[in-house]
Formats: sequence, C-alpha cells, structure tokens
Amino acid sequence: MPTQNGALTVRPLWIITRYEDDRMDALTIGPHLDESFLALFSYAEEAEAFVCLLGDDEKQKGWRSEQTTAAELVLVLLGPCAEVKGVALDPLPLELSREMLPLVSMSRDLFLQYLLVERRRAAGELTLGTS
Repeated sequence: MPTQNGALTVRPLWIITRYEDDRMDALTIGPHLDESFLALFSYAEEAEAFVCLLGDDEKQKGWRSEQTTAAELVLVLLGPCAEVKGVALDPLPLELSREMLPLVSMSRDLFLQYLLVERRRAAGELTLGTS
C-alpha cells in the first residue's frame, strides 16, 4: 500500500461518502459486523464502479465517490471512521471478496502513522527546499 516515495500523500485518492444532516459518512466494508474497513480507491473509475455495483438499497442512501487527500483521510480516520479496523485499498465490490479484505488492507493505526510520518517528511522537504 504505501510506497518508498510517499505516493499516498502526493496523489489523490477516493473514498465513498454520503451526507446526512450536514454530517459526512464514509462507506465501510467488512466480513463481520464487529470489524470494518474504510474502502479507499486509487482511481475515480474504481470508486465509481464500486458505487454502481452496490445493492439498490445502498444506492438509495446517496453514496457517491469523492476525491480526498492524505490530510482529509487523517480527519476521516479520526472522526467518522475512528472505529474501523483498517483501510482496504481498491477492494472488490463482490460479496465473496470480503474474505480477501485482510489481503488488501492495512490496520487503521499503521495507516494513520504512515500518513502522519509522510506529511511531516514532506513538510520538512518543503522547508529545506525554501531555505
């Protein structure tokens, strides 16, 4: 998931969201009711395909793909998704693929740690570059 050059903190990513009563909700998926993963996508087309393949009852809830940044992901993982077990990168939308989540996911805490370290490193490089 993370790369040596900090690609996750540089390139845009997508999550699936909906808004209700001015509150953002991010789509989480999981094989069991007691553990869930934030679905995170590398490309807009993957997120949009995931939304299209949701069941009719889920589509009626107003889910849509939304571009996000590393900083916004930190806020989502500390806010509405504070209880997720991890982050799943480019999960498949099929019900049977839920069993593959441990293979395409990273723990929430490790992912947050990576994002925060990369943001500090990028900020340090910007500071060094302007001196």
